[in-house]
This record gives sequence, structure tokens and C-alpha cells, in this order.
Amino acid sequence: MKKHLIYFVLLVSIVLSGCTSGKSALKQGDYYNAVLQSVNRLRQKPDHEDAIRVLKEAYPMAVEDIKRDIDRTTASSDPQKWNRVYDHMKRANHLADQIYHCPAAKRIIPYPFEYGISTMENVKEEAVKELYQNALAFYNAGGRENAKRAIEICHKLLDFAPGHVQGSRLLQDAEEAATLHIVVEMLPYTHKKYELSDEAFRNEINNHIASLDRKYKYIKVYSPTQAERINLSPDQIISVDWVNFMVGNTNQKQIERQVTSADSVKVGETTINGVTYDVFNKVHAQLNINTMEIISNGKMSIRAKDFATGRTISSHAPAGSYVWHYEWGSFNGDERALNKEEWEICRNKPPVLPSPQFLFTELTKPLYDQTADWFERHFRKYQ
Repeated sequence: MKKHLIYFVLLVSIVLSGCTSGKSALKQGDYYNAVLQSVNRLRQKPDHEDAIRVLKEAYPMAVEDIKRDIDRTTASSDPQKWNRVYDHMKRANHLADQIYHCPAAKRIIPYPFEYGISTMENVKEEAVKELYQNALAFYNAGGRENAKRAIEICHKLLDFAPGHVQGSRLLQDAEEAATLHIVVEMLPYTHKKYELSDEAFRNEINNHIASLDRKYKYIKVYSPTQAERINLSPDQIISVDWVNFMVGNTNQKQIERQVTSADSVKVGETTINGVTYDVFNKVHAQLNINTMEIISNGKMSIRAKDFATGRTISSHAPAGSYVWHYEWGSFNGDERALNKEEWEICRNKPPVLPSPQFLFTELTKPLYDQTADWFERHFRKYQ
């Protein structure tokens, strides 16, 4: 019940806010919104007395406010003053447009004030020039962050003037200046003892890096071959290399234990007075379980360097291990003494030892997660 009451109060509040005559906005000196609210109310009820009074009182003051804002802005040294002037003029014209499209409001304000097309175009032209100069100033200041600000301003400029040639060129230059060019070098694994391939691991990492390249707008990734082909001088070089891979000790142990069935089972029959009865009892077996573990360890090195200075700017050393585990066994006695898990173990045959390549491939899986996370953090930092 309480929940329904809350919903009802909210609904009434929304309805009342949509039906406001603008009185509250007028009292607060918000003449612009007072006009809009009163016009909207007159669309719903053309003879609404409060809305009529608010419109008559608020509209002249709203126009006066806009003109005063325009005069102050024009006289200022604000580097975006013509854009602000243009926005003020659009506000005045928006009020006029709302009145023109409301018959009841137009009867009250038959000739609302508005800026003509030529005036708007002249101010818009100044605003476009202003935007270009502001974008150019940020671009000339240098640095990726300034280039990004230049890009934002260029987009606004081209919204105003889609065919602005200089603005389009500046946008391209700013996007290039804002982009960080990174060469990623994935060094293949080499080992004196084992002939191992990390191709699958490198392919997964390269696919992840390619997805980050698409995700982050201002990061561009190259392979060493691509960079050499276009004679690129990158901003960073990231090297991913193996430090070591080791197949550790093989641990093997054998456990012998007596096992007993959980429940009584039929173990025979007996005859009493000519009647045959089943005999139940718990059964036993001698269980032998063999366990073998092979532990593999590996470590990598990730190092990001500034290409111009050779200085290391970030590094990480992913490390991990993989444990290959296998159990097999045998028993002597009644098989019904074994539980399901023990029975499955006894069905296993002695193991065929895994190859170093298999162990190496399994080890790369936790190392992939660490490596992928590092690239995500690094790219996000420099985006």
C-alpha cells in the first residue's frame, strides 16, 4: 500500500510539473523558462489566466536578459565570445518560434523579437573563425592533450561549417598529433633443452592487442614488420619476452588403505528349517592409489620504452605455474567396498606422461590473463 502511495505522489508531481504555468520560474527570475512553461500551458488550456499573466510579464524581461548577455559577451575578451553570442541569439529565436507555434501565445505577443537570418549568419561566420583560431592555438601548443582539445573544437567547427577546408585539415593534423604510435614486439620462445612453440599464445595476445587498438581511438599499434615497412618512428616500443620455462620435479606417491563398503551387501545365503535366506554384511578391499604430479613454472617480461630516449616507462613480469595431476590404482578384495571415485581411479591405466609442449601450452593460459590485463591498463593510461 505504501509503495502504491509513493508511485501516486510521484505521478501527481510529474503531472503538475508538466502543467505548470511558469509562476515559480518567474518568481525565481528565470524568465526564459517562465516563458517556455507558460506557452506550453497555453497550448493545453488557451485561456489559462496564470499562464497569460506570466507570459505578458516574463517575455519582455527574457528578451532583455538575452540582449544584455549578448552585449556583455560581445564586449568581453572571452576567446569563445562569438559562439556564446550565437547561442544567446538562438535562445531568443527559440522563444519566438515557440510563441509563433502557439495561437494563444501569439495573440498575447503578436510580434515576438527574433534575430534575422543575415544577422545569425554573420555571427555564425565569426563563431567559425573563432573556433578555428581556438583549435589552432591548442594544436600549436603541442602535446597530445592539447591536440585532443583541438579535435573537440574542430568537430564543433565542422558541425557549424561542414565544408570548412582548413578545419578539416586541422582535424586530421590534430588526430595525428593526439595518436600514440606503439610498436609491439612479441619475441618467440627459445630453449636450449626443449623445442617448444608459443605460437598459439602469441596469436591470442596479438588478437587481444588488435581489439584494444580498435577500442582506444588515440592508440595505434604496429608490428615490427609494419613499422619498418612505413619507416615509422614510434612513440613507444613494447617488448614481450620469455624469461624462463621449467618443468619442475615429478612428485609421485602411493597410498595403501583398507576400504569398507558404506552399506551391507549380500555376501551369501543360509538355510534355516528348509528356508533359504540372504546373508548381508559389509565387505572389504585393499586399495592402492598412485598419484603423480608434474609442476611447470614460467616467467615472462613485458617492457615499454620511450622510443626517443630509450627510457623504460613501464614494466611487468607475469609469472605462473601449471600442475599436471594424475591418479590411477588397483585393489585386492571385493570391488563393492569401493566408492564411485575410488572405482574410477582404479579403472585408470598408468599414465602416458605429457609432453613438454603440452605443459608449456597449459602454462601460457594463466600468463595470458596477466599479459592481457597489463596491456589493457597500459593502453587505458595513455589513451
